[in-house]
Amino acid sequence: MSEKTAGKRPYPTPGYHVEELDGEILLFNMSSQKILHTNQTGALVWKLCDGQRTAEAITQLLQAAYPDAAAQIGGEVPRILASFAAEGALAWR
Repeated sequence: MSEKTAGKRPYPTPGYHVEELDGEILLFNMSSQKILHTNQTGALVWKLCDGQRTAEAITQLLQAAYPDAAAQIGGEVPRILASFAAEGALAWR
């Protein structure tokens, strides 16, 4: 996690939701018609971004659920969160 987001809690910006289309996972914002493509891990991360959990807590939950991929998840979650935030789909509190 970056110093800027350490200890903060990500939450979805209004209007975004997950859509599955032809086996692909998309974050879609109806009002802006913005579409972000993500993978299964990204979809899980998105669903855990409720404004209550920190990025570290999200990482720990996913690592506990998928212990065989714990090392990969540890690097992937911060990258996914940063990507969603850069696209305006997530904010931090």
